[in-house]
Amino acid sequence: MLSRTPQSEFLSPQDLAICQRVFDKMCSDCKWDSASSDAEGLAIVVISVFQHGLFNEVDLLAEMQARRHDFERHTG
Repeated sequence: MLSRTPQSEFLSPQDLAICQRVFDKMCSDCKWDSASSDAEGLAIVVISVFQHGLFNEVDLLAEMQARRHDFERHTG
């Protein structure tokens, strides 16, 4: 079994690429500017969930879609 990078360490280039693709897909789907506050919240959640063990890109994307409300800035 392959060991993963502990949460306290840096992401590998491959790990970062997975997180970046999930981030980019979510920003595109949600029509968010990657510099927006919503996207900033998304980035934090993507990295956190990845570091806590959800390493598969498809599963990570599905989790982010399910958690979308956690990082959307509520206006109104």
